[in-house]
Amino acid sequence: MALSIAKVANWLHQVDKSRAVVGWWPEHFMPADERTAYKIQDAFLKKQVVKQGPCVGYKIALTSPQIWEQTGLRGPAYGPIRKKRVFEHKAAVRADRWTRLGVELEIILTVNADVPKPKGKGYDKDSIAPYVGDARAGFELIEDRGADYSRLTVNALVMDAGWNGGSLLAKPNKDWRKLDLANLDGSISFDGKVVRTGHSGDVLGHCYNSLAWLANKLGEHGKRLRKGMIVSSGSMVACQFVPPGSTATGRIEGLGEVTLKYELPK
Repeated sequence: MALSIAKVANWLHQVDKSRAVVGWWPEHFMPADERTAYKIQDAFLKKQVVKQGPCVGYKIALTSPQIWEQTGLRGPAYGPIRKKRVFEHKAAVRADRWTRLGVELEIILTVNADVPKPKGKGYDKDSIAPYVGDARAGFELIEDRGADYSRLTVNALVMDAGWNGGSLLAKPNKDWRKLDLANLDGSISFDGKVVRTGHSGDVLGHCYNSLAWLANKLGEHGKRLRKGMIVSSGSMVACQFVPPGSTATGRIEGLGEVTLKYELPK
């Protein structure tokens, strides 16, 4: 029996609304190829945007050694960022509205012009650089639905919007171009105690390499990066799961910091 893209997207939508724990993906909902997984992502996105707003950018997953080790998967892969899930500088979310919340520390780029469809060999680090209008620190908020990482697959991650639950952006830094974006240290802290550190160069060597990969991959799927979109370029550290009732802080030297309060239900 052929896999029904609509049926899988509907199932995902119900899982999302109910905040159900999904340890692993049901076999009868697992596509055999990546392209079908992205088609399911697109169908799921059509349901998400009703309450979460339109797609305003993309996250890139599976880009660094710490993430590869944590998940057992190699990427990259992308997922959509929705407008109402983008937060500035400081944010608070309630623990009863997440299945399992994790944070990943990322350089978040802003696209300054529509990116033309790639031609020939496609974009690389240098040819994509003129389309970067801003770089800042940020958290990607991860909703992994309590996944069993020993049974995780790339296609399952792709279908579920890349697990993107939101993006928290640091304040802009007008001098960011003076920084070596491939050579910055970063850290995640819970209630003031550092729990994990990382290095920006671990993300495919440079965040522009992530952006180039995304522009090329979107081109394969008939999509494009548009002016004003944000791109969460990939985590330099393994995902850190936030204890309910605590405050998480992410810092990248020179690019600022973000603060997320994970509040207990009132």
